[in-house]
Amino acid sequence: MSSLKEFAFLIASTAAVIGIWFTAYVQESEKLNGDYQLYLEQNGEDQVANRIGGDLSSPFYLTESLIQKVTGTDGNYVTISSIVSGVNQDTGKEIFHSEQTYHVDAYSLTYKDVPKKQFGFKPGVQKQNYDFIHPMVFADVPLVYQNTDTVNGLEVYVFNAQTHNLDITGTSPLYPGVQILSNSNSTFWIEPTTGDLVKFEKSWIDYQVQNNKTIAINEKGWKKTTTYSSFILSEATKSKISDYYYNTRIMPILLGSLTVGVNVILILRSKLRRSTETLVKNAKLTAIGNLSARISHDLRNTLTVIKGEVSIMSMDENKDAKTNERLQRLNRAIDKMDNQIGEVLDFVREKPLKIEDISSTKLINRALEGMYVPEGVKITTPVQDVKMRGDYLKLETVLSNVVINAIQAIGKIGQVMISVEDKPDGIVMSITDTGPGIPEKHLSKIFEPLFTTKPLGTGLGLASCDAIIKSHGGKISVTNNPTTFTIWLPKDSK
Repeated sequence: MSSLKEFAFLIASTAAVIGIWFTAYVQESEKLNGDYQLYLEQNGEDQVANRIGGDLSSPFYLTESLIQKVTGTDGNYVTISSIVSGVNQDTGKEIFHSEQTYHVDAYSLTYKDVPKKQFGFKPGVQKQNYDFIHPMVFADVPLVYQNTDTVNGLEVYVFNAQTHNLDITGTSPLYPGVQILSNSNSTFWIEPTTGDLVKFEKSWIDYQVQNNKTIAINEKGWKKTTTYSSFILSEATKSKISDYYYNTRIMPILLGSLTVGVNVILILRSKLRRSTETLVKNAKLTAIGNLSARISHDLRNTLTVIKGEVSIMSMDENKDAKTNERLQRLNRAIDKMDNQIGEVLDFVREKPLKIEDISSTKLINRALEGMYVPEGVKITTPVQDVKMRGDYLKLETVLSNVVINAIQAIGKIGQVMISVEDKPDGIVMSITDTGPGIPEKHLSKIFEPLFTTKPLGTGLGLASCDAIIKSHGGKISVTNNPTTFTIWLPKDSK
């Protein structure tokens, strides 16, 4: 009888602990917390009319940002502020601005005043249509399931929302007596386990309407999430998936098989530490994005002044050949410095490549020019000149970065060997050094953002190199014994 009671108590206590876990932790972990915030950066192209009945402008690059955050709580409801701003990259002028406030049930993610409409997806998304008033669509339209897809290694569900003659007069420049109606097509890539958005695209045509008659196209454009934003969203989602499976599968088994006590506390502490590390890393990446946007303008203004002064000095007809050579070298150094200042900015914001024909010999010589090389370090360069295609300044940055790392690894005495081969499937450039090598535990992380073993390192140098080579359609890898960085570039980079 006693054994039966003990068994019953064991079953009851295990069920109670698991029930408490799901009710008190899992459900709470899935709700919209007071620290919720979303930053989404999008790039695209736009055309805008500058007057009533006017023609559209020439296409220009568009940068649009979405910022959402919780600004208040009231019981189970949260107040969410959502700001969407579109800026003409060529002029820096804001062409679109929308500020909205939403009151949302933190558990069901439905609206307080329209409880049947969704603000966002909950975990466990199905292949079905959903009733939404989505803050990125600005309208009460359903999200229609389309198909499955893959984004950054995640299996996602694709949903589509379309608007027709949506009144957006308040979000565009106002013309007296003119109504602005919009037709749009929005596509969402949603990770089903978490309900997280990992990618978004939208196209639109807005019309000027006066006295119920269309008089002109007011705006026509498209936008999509940047690769960087999609990467950040995907990495955060992967972390949440791990947490979800941990919370809903692994943890109940552990709680059912282990006593509630020290073991559970240790497991939760370990999980909390991993989650904190992930949050810190994501926060650093976000901070880098914000910081790079702030400092690049000021630093480049200073370089512009310096370059202007050098240009004036270059116009002096009385300068000798040696002075002219020094001025040319100074100009190249300014260009390289400007490109290096933009390294962090290039890492977080995509820019089109300037593809041109490149001489490998010229590329290598320019990358080594002005570089500090200790007397005991010898750099061997290839004799043959190979023709290649790519963005000259970006490839020079990659080569400089890798060679500088090699010199720093060697120390005072050693050798760096650079080779280049023209192979049938592409151009292969190798940089080999006689340094001590890279610890095996670091090899798999060496191209990860923010990973560094240097006390003063940013962890963005090799990550930026990896991003640049991938943007060319190529690949960069590293092996040990001896340490060799290998860069492969296709011949048909466009």
